[in-house]
Amino acid sequence: MDELFLQVLEGAFALPVILYTTVGVFLGITVGAIPGLSGDMAIALLLPLIYKVSPAAALGMLMGIYKGSMFGGSISAISFGVPGTAAAAATVEDGYPAKLKGHPKQAMLTALYSSVTGDLISTLLLVFVAVPMARVALHFGPVEFFALYVFALMMISLLVVGEMKKGIAAAAIGLFIGTIGMDPMMGSVRLTFGISSLRGGIPLIPLLVGVFAVSELMIQFGRECASRSAKKVAEDAKKAEDLGIYDPAKDRMSLKIYRSTFKATLIGSGMGTFIGALPGAGSSLAAFMSYGLARKMSRKPEEFGTGTLEGVAAPEAGNSATAGASLIPLFAFGIPGSATAALFGAALIMQGINPGPMMIEENKVIIYTLFVIIIYATFINLVLSHGLIPLYAKLAQIKACYLVPTVFALALLGTFASRNSLFDVWVLLAAGVLGIYLRKNDFPLGPLVLGFIVGPGAEKALRQALLMGRGDWMFLLKSPIALGFYALCVISLLLIHFSVKKKLVEED
Repeated sequence: MDELFLQVLEGAFALPVILYTTVGVFLGITVGAIPGLSGDMAIALLLPLIYKVSPAAALGMLMGIYKGSMFGGSISAISFGVPGTAAAAATVEDGYPAKLKGHPKQAMLTALYSSVTGDLISTLLLVFVAVPMARVALHFGPVEFFALYVFALMMISLLVVGEMKKGIAAAAIGLFIGTIGMDPMMGSVRLTFGISSLRGGIPLIPLLVGVFAVSELMIQFGRECASRSAKKVAEDAKKAEDLGIYDPAKDRMSLKIYRSTFKATLIGSGMGTFIGALPGAGSSLAAFMSYGLARKMSRKPEEFGTGTLEGVAAPEAGNSATAGASLIPLFAFGIPGSATAALFGAALIMQGINPGPMMIEENKVIIYTLFVIIIYATFINLVLSHGLIPLYAKLAQIKACYLVPTVFALALLGTFASRNSLFDVWVLLAAGVLGIYLRKNDFPLGPLVLGFIVGPGAEKALRQALLMGRGDWMFLLKSPIALGFYALCVISLLLIHFSVKKKLVEED
């Protein structure tokens, strides 16, 4: 045992391993901060190169990229209102308004601390309770997954309190867009209108960047270039007066501010860990569900969407908490819990390690070494990101006339580079037009993205469940786990009903 312990420490804390992990974290932060790029993309590109380094160094670098990208996505989300990654889409809801209120540094530090907290909690669960949690996840079949997706869609209403109709409408648009392409069960093509590039469906990255980034950039560009009448000058002056001039002294992080977000961080960490352990659920779903639950459990839910730091802490903790949790079914049973986990599975196989129940017993040294690397990579992410935040916080002060063309170019470049597809650029621009329309008419963007992400999985799970039940819809109610999710849906509806009723009474 002592020999194993020494071998693990020697392997984990070797200088090349630490350097590769640090480089991985830096790369992760960078690609995460660039709209259109992602940690998954960077990991996939680096997979052919891992033969040249030791298993510990290779896996450490890949893990560093994964962890760094989780926080990196929040940088552009807060600074520009553009999610750097799909998982950071929910962070835009309060991160960008917080920046507009003059608190970009507070928002970024909140995102960092919450991200690290969620990541650390899920990592410790990975190390200590991988097998028990994976066993729970294995009990999820189509019936349970459909119930989970129904619950996720129900959470949409929690994201848009006071605008439920528009939230449901936006979600319906997302669900419709998600049906374009190949039928998940029959393999037939639908709603492609003869366009062959649509056979694989609408790609997530162009849609996300278009709706969030291009629409915001075009609106900002229009404001910059519009003729400025006396009335408009007066309106802009009043807006600037309301927002105030950025004051670093008012943008300092304190223990009191951190404590005010700790409840939301724990909610996100718990939700993200649970969702991450379910194969295929994903970090985006975890982020949105964490945001909705934190909003509902907050003492001031009306402040969500206006720049509250709780609205930054919850989704960041939620998406980062999936990092370790998504590896639980992979390490214990050989079932990847996410696309990133699947890439890690490929990396392990390339190193001669077969994921599954016997993986730990057959590869004790390298797996325990990896556990140690996963833990200290979290702290490398904390230190490195903390050192870079002052630089990124200054980006929030860049004038729109300089910012708009730069970010727009990055969005186009990142979108094209993700698949080297010109079609993705056209999707980006079309999504931008859709986003402009939704913004102009005060439709929330979060439900659209959530509907798009959840829709295909919900459809597939429903149709598989009905096939198993031979068309009997009551088959959907035969699982205790599914009934639990449906009960949560009912509770959510009741809470919404009473909250709306209370609000109407207060207004009267």
